[in-house]
Amino acid sequence: MTVLCITLSCTDVNDGVMDILSSVPSRSADPHLREKIINTAAQLLATEGAVSARRLARELGTSTMVVYTHFGGMDELTRQVMRRGFADFGTELDRGAVTDDAVADWMTYLWSYRRFALREPHLYGVMFGPGLAAFRLGDPADLEAARSTFVSLLRRIHACVNAARWEVDDVTTAGEAVWSGVHGHTTLELTGFFGSVGRDPVRSYSEILTRMSIGLGDHPLATARSLSTARRRAVRADRAEATHLG
Repeated sequence: MTVLCITLSCTDVNDGVMDILSSVPSRSADPHLREKIINTAAQLLATEGAVSARRLARELGTSTMVVYTHFGGMDELTRQVMRRGFADFGTELDRGAVTDDAVADWMTYLWSYRRFALREPHLYGVMFGPGLAAFRLGDPADLEAARSTFVSLLRRIHACVNAARWEVDDVTTAGEAVWSGVHGHTTLELTGFFGSVGRDPVRSYSEILTRMSIGLGDHPLATARSLSTARRRAVRADRAEATHLG
């Protein structure tokens, strides 16, 4: 369970952290440091299960004051971590073009899902951790951030239905089934499971997408062609990302 806590020692209080909060002008916030705080908090939450102001400050090499200067407190920081994660996630998912092969577009979307999770395991762990339900019930901006990526998936499913490739009575239920399948596989892959048992996660993921598409009504040969197209796109995207990061 992800636990969010703020630890204020006597030193923190003596330093007058809360007094400083009310006197620091908003323009003193450093946008570059803000991004670093969000990224570091995501990593600590995902790897340690909790993060305090003091632990975060120690990791950053700063004082606890910076958390309050930039976010006002740890609750707001955690919300910002999740909003940032879903915004980046949505950008990744919607990067693929819309073509005349709706199933290939859907598969490309889901290869992007896996790519994001493997590239940003800390953010992904926080976004889909125990705090997700509470996040969705919070501020309307939080709900919109979490819901937008699922709505994007539903649009892809609608496109497959409109292209007469699938027969789906309830698109939302189909979306939940797809999400559950790819999230389950991705979560297993992030644990290192496939490597530990000598299995190929790419082959397994391809099989999941294939069985989902056929189960939703597509012809096996048409699904195979769409999978081949989506895999070529995913490989190109992986190579481009590796070149950029390298």
